[in-house]
Amino acid sequence: MEEQGSKAVSTFDNIFTNNRIQMLKILLPWLAPGQQGGFAVYIKLLELQYAMTFLHRHPAERLFGNGRQLSANFLQGDNGDTLELLDELLPFSGIREREKIENMKNMIANFKKMQEMMEMIQMMQELFPEGMGGDNPMDFFSGMSGMSGMGDMPDMSSLFQMFGGGDS
Repeated sequence: MEEQGSKAVSTFDNIFTNNRIQMLKILLPWLAPGQQGGFAVYIKLLELQYAMTFLHRHPAERLFGNGRQLSANFLQGDNGDTLELLDELLPFSGIREREKIENMKNMIANFKKMQEMMEMIQMMQELFPEGMGGDNPMDFFSGMSGMSGMGDMPDMSSLFQMFGGGDS
């Protein structure tokens, strides 16, 4: 993933520069230390000027990527692209940013597990409508409380209570 992130950075740098700017970057280390700072700012100003001219000549044109775009609703549907983006950002992140990115990845993974669990409960409601106590998906577990006579399997209501879902 680090290679993809570096590739995106170098692609950006290649689009928004020209040979003259690259030549100035090569010249920079050859200058006296007192001149390097001002020259570096001059190079950045030239890059800004070049970028603005380039964008003016190519309005609304896709400059980067393969056409994929992040969805504003990254918690629904396939969020593999979001996870891929977060992985690409990790090598360029500081400690705090890394923690936040890891927390976001964990949140997305937990949300996905919760969605899968809700889909499973909905499927169970459709398969066993008589075992459901109503529209609440959690009523499924109370409907399963009579299934304790299944060998070594514990009572479903006690499992539900163990996970904090019931008071009975």
